[in-house]
Order: sequence, then structure tokens, then C-alpha cells
Amino acid sequence: MTAKNTVELTRQAQLKPPATDFIAQAQDARNYADLLIGNHLWMDAIAYMSHAITPRESIWWAWFCARRALAAKAKPEDIKALAIAEAWIAQPNEDNRLTARKELDRIPPASPAHSVLQAIALTGEFENEMTGEKSPAVPFLSNKFVSAAVLNSVYELDPENPEAVALEFLRQSLDVAQRIKVWANYS
Repeated sequence: MTAKNTVELTRQAQLKPPATDFIAQAQDARNYADLLIGNHLWMDAIAYMSHAITPRESIWWAWFCARRALAAKAKPEDIKALAIAEAWIAQPNEDNRLTARKELDRIPPASPAHSVLQAIALTGEFENEMTGEKSPAVPFLSNKFVSAAVLNSVYELDPENPEAVALEFLRQSLDVAQRIKVWANYS
């Protein structure tokens, strides 16, 4: 593992001090995540993990968090959005991505489910509705919405004690990263 990989991930996640102050102490990209978590920089750790995990798995993580956050009080539109997201996770194809994009207008923007659908929609190219011109996906924009979905889920579950929920969600992300051997990509 070189420091360059950790630095690259922190740039992609747009982390700033004090989070970036721990880069020099990090033994590797995985250890850097632990340093963020151990220093109570859980918002930065969520942003970092949303960029470290591969796109499909990071969207699964966001979906998992949103589903948990909305379980007790999900509105019908949230349930539908999470089902659409689940379909994309199972089959990340263009039809499922476009279905997610079309559903965005029906979901309140503050909902974690909205951020999950936005992350899915941003995994592919854009078509300008006025001109029909196509543009490639903006690098790392989908990851930003994964981070937003997880953060929205944290505050949806417990606005009074968000760190406890965030740590639970971060443990889930670290487990996902371990299972798919994501850290091998940074060594």
C-alpha cells in the first residue's frame, strides 16, 4: 500500500482537515478508515468508504442503510424506490438505471431512498432532455449520493445520537469491503 492510494481516495471523497491530517499516520487505505472512525470523524469516514467500495457494492450499502432507516415509517414512494434500487443492485443494467432515474421526481429529496436512486441514476451517461445530447457520467458523483444516502439514513434513525448509528453503518461498510476484497485494489 502506498500513501498515494489513500491520498487519492481522500481527494475523491473531498476530505479536508482534520480528516486529512491522519493520512501520514495511515499504514494503508484500510487503516486510514479505522483512524477516521477512531477519531470520531464518522462523516468523513462515510464519505471515504463511499468512494473506497466499488460502485455497485457502495450503492448496496446505501440501500441497506436507507432500508433500515425507513423500515418503521416508510412511505409507499420510499418502498417503491427501495424496490427499484434492489432491482438495479441485482441487475445493474441500463433499463434498471433509467427506471431509477425516472422515479426520482416522485421521491422527496430529503429521503434516503431519493439519494440511493440518485446514486444509481448517476452511474451512467446523461441525456439532455432539451437537446438530446448525451454526456458521460461525472466521475465520483454517484459516490457523493451514496454518502448522502448513508448520512440521511443516520439522521433518519437517530438525530439525537447519530454517531452510534453511523458507527453501525460504517462497520457494515468495512464488512462489505473485506468480503469483496476492496483493500487489495489499494495495495
